[in-house]
Amino acid sequence: MSRRKRNRNSGFTILEVMIAILVLTIGLVGTAALMSTTVSSTARSHLMSTAALLASEKLEDLGRFDKNDTPVQPGGSLAADTTGYFDQVQISVDNGQINETTTTNGTTTAYTQTPTSGMVVTPNAGLPAVTSDTLTFDRRWVIANNTPTAGVRTVTVLVTATTQAIKPQVTFQMSMVRP
Repeated sequence: MSRRKRNRNSGFTILEVMIAILVLTIGLVGTAALMSTTVSSTARSHLMSTAALLASEKLEDLGRFDKNDTPVQPGGSLAADTTGYFDQVQISVDNGQINETTTTNGTTTAYTQTPTSGMVVTPNAGLPAVTSDTLTFDRRWVIANNTPTAGVRTVTVLVTATTQAIKPQVTFQMSMVRP
């Protein structure tokens, strides 16, 4: 009798092994789903922070002009491309360089920042070849005078990531009020 009892306790049954495999599989599938969500969230965060940077950059550029200068006259649209109130920005990182290309009204300007030579601006540059790390954004802005009160203007910039597989589409909007 003790021999029979000893044989029963000496190993796992096939049912116990199958249950252990099932529990392990459920855990691994859950971990894989979590990793997928983490990668997607990281990519979305990267696009959102870049869009925020581009919106801030455009607000700074427009804030440098006097209120009577042509680039800051009232107009523009956040819903459609309006001449003089939109551009497209391509950003890529290559061999330690940061390449930014801005196309406004058909004129392309390339900005290349290198660790050794600083910023190089090339007006009337052609569009660079798109690489695997190229991000493309559309920027639109609206300038409204006497909003929200008389004597001030409000500038609103909308940045939309156009080269992405992430849904919903990444957009970022920022405004400033200036005298």
